[in-house]
Amino acid sequence: MPKNEDQICPWCQTEIVWDPEIGPEEACPHCFNDLGDYRSINLTVTEPDQSIAFDEDEEYDDDELELMDEYEEAVQHVLDHQEEAPDCPSCRSFMLLAGTQNADASFVPHVHETVNQPLLTASFKAQVYVCPSCFLVERHLSESDRLAMVELLKQVKP
Repeated sequence: MPKNEDQICPWCQTEIVWDPEIGPEEACPHCFNDLGDYRSINLTVTEPDQSIAFDEDEEYDDDELELMDEYEEAVQHVLDHQEEAPDCPSCRSFMLLAGTQNADASFVPHVHETVNQPLLTASFKAQVYVCPSCFLVERHLSESDRLAMVELLKQVKP
């Protein structure tokens, strides 16, 4: 298969090999992000010792490249000091812990008849994560509330 039919997804870094009869993919089959020119750069390297050549129409000055490097280094530093780092469901980058959110007054717990009490109390807490790549925000049940729910469900007799 010729090399020009192989492609790397700029979002999840997965190699995409497409069928020459169908043509190139419009979206990544792994992370489902667009593979068009929007927010993408094309790199051309012909020999191992040659430097990377960016597209003519995309020009980055040294300040912009330095800011991107600083951002990526800062993100990695935060991730290195974080206990949990879930994968972003959209782009698969590791997510940063942004804070904790208490359940608000509009939460109405559901009582399952087999458990006879709610799985979560109205005062549960959720950890809020943000993706540093695509900026998706996601919530996960706090560890103490997870453990409480596990203990509650272990008491249920089938």
